[in-house]
Amino acid sequence: MAFENLFVRTKKSIAGIELDAVISEGHASDVRLTSNPVELGADITDNAIIEPKLLNIVAQVSDTPLGAAAFSQIVDTVSGLFGSATTANLTRSQAAYEAMIQIMEVREPIEIQTKLKLYTNMIITSIKTVQDKNSSRIVLMNISLKEVLIVESQIVSLSPDQLLSGSPKEQGSPADDRGRQSTVTPTGTTSTSVLKSIIG
Repeated sequence: MAFENLFVRTKKSIAGIELDAVISEGHASDVRLTSNPVELGADITDNAIIEPKLLNIVAQVSDTPLGAAAFSQIVDTVSGLFGSATTANLTRSQAAYEAMIQIMEVREPIEIQTKLKLYTNMIITSIKTVQDKNSSRIVLMNISLKEVLIVESQIVSLSPDQLLSGSPKEQGSPADDRGRQSTVTPTGTTSTSVLKSIIG
């Protein structure tokens, strides 16, 4: 694949921050299957859980970008998101790095446009970068992201009869009313019979 097609025509972005070059993308989609035996005829989907998708991007932003990318684009994006960036105190690569750090610390789900697909509800979990003598005009970031699984709760209204059904009052066994019982005092004959049965 030509350099131009990989890094210029295929636009990639993280939360609206366009990247000059994406060196690599790592995509992970997993289903966690139970290790316990599954009863014959049971719904297999109840025993196979879809794990959050994982994404790892190694990307570069330069102070001297190729194509139509401009310094003001990233700085304006950072200013719009956080209101703190100015062209006077940030280079283009510094602005991109600062934007990524602040997006991670805000901890809001973001969209990630990659070559393979558009990811939604992603949280940046890690940003790693190393600067040396060869990277004074660029920032090379290793960015890890994880999907947030969002579910929607449903409120169900119950009638008073439904609320009472299944209550402890109904679940308990009813008392067995046998009426008024009178006490019985053993007679001498009964006591003698019991004694005879013991001594033979």
